[in-house]
Amino acid sequence: MFKGNKKFILIFASSILGVVLLQYLLPQPINWNKTYLGQSQNPFGSYVAAELLKKTYCKDFKTNKQTLYNLVNNVKNKTSLVIVNDRIDFNKLDVEALYNFLGYGNTVLIAANNFNGPLADSLHLETEVDYSDFYLSIDSLIKKDSVPINFFAKNIKTKKFFLPNVCTKTKFLSFDSTRFKVLAGGNKNQSYLIKRRLNGGTLYLLSMPDVFGNYAIANKPSKDIAYTIFSLLKNETLIWDEYYKSYNVNNTSPLKFILESDALYAAFMLTLLTIILYMIFEGRRKQKPIPMLEANTNSTLEFVKVISHVYYNNKGHQNIAIEKIKFFYESVRKKFNVNTNYITTDFIEEVSALSGIENKLVKQLFNYCEFIKKLPEITELELVELNRQIHNFNKNSLR
Repeated sequence: MFKGNKKFILIFASSILGVVLLQYLLPQPINWNKTYLGQSQNPFGSYVAAELLKKTYCKDFKTNKQTLYNLVNNVKNKTSLVIVNDRIDFNKLDVEALYNFLGYGNTVLIAANNFNGPLADSLHLETEVDYSDFYLSIDSLIKKDSVPINFFAKNIKTKKFFLPNVCTKTKFLSFDSTRFKVLAGGNKNQSYLIKRRLNGGTLYLLSMPDVFGNYAIANKPSKDIAYTIFSLLKNETLIWDEYYKSYNVNNTSPLKFILESDALYAAFMLTLLTIILYMIFEGRRKQKPIPMLEANTNSTLEFVKVISHVYYNNKGHQNIAIEKIKFFYESVRKKFNVNTNYITTDFIEEVSALSGIENKLVKQLFNYCEFIKKLPEITELELVELNRQIHNFNKNSLR
């Protein structure tokens, strides 16, 4: 494809290398995606939270990269499980496994802005996200006043906690207040953190997962919120979930690797654009002309004409008539689904009814055909008459 076009290869390679180098040297923009991944050091990754749990709040720290169904089969002792994501969409098997996990006396902390599916249905959960600051820029949100959060435990009831306004504000709109206990909330009876004893275990639900983001913990006064919530986890073994994440780390395809890097993404798009332009201009220039092929002719009609002329010139009127009657009878059998071996009164009436032609004319046609079949020779006028009657029948037939 590139034969004889070394200059294009050189220009193309230089452009790709220049784009990659330029993107690599440029200051990288801050990634504000809410991944909550334990290895992510972005503002809304959870690297600090995972490290804090690992070093301070447990003796045995594990990372989960499988479904709850598989996890329950391997964990039966008293363990704490932490699941953080922007939304929770457990299926029925996940919910059943969660209840089984709690049945061993374990503790589960789930933090999410939205609870959907069977879990929300079974626990009657509904959350409401405050979209009042949705259209503000990150810089504007950083400058706004923080969101107050109050814990209702006696020992910290008087202490004031504030969450940065960059974090999404979500509250529980509804839950079973007879079974859940509110541990933290905001102004106007807003509930953020609720607790319930379930199947012998303890379930904590938090409507603000941004509390565990790096931005809210690292060098921020709001880190006390995460510290206070983590102190509720009493078990020595702690599992940090990485499976139920919108930005699942299990996807390691080459295309994902390219798209996640600005430099590689720019080089990839430039490569595609260059190849398309080359195919449009160079491909058209080198394309050979397509030869014109003559359309295939239908020789069947010519063959029929030749044979018919041979019969006609040889005065073989009887042979032509016999062949025409055979073809006509065959068409009658197909159209009306009748037996043409016996031309009876019932046959005449049935064909007349199906074709819509008078009984007298149908009887005249088939009697004439049978008459012609019995003659050793016929004249040209008799052949013309046979053709006329068959033509009129086909023309006036309803089928």
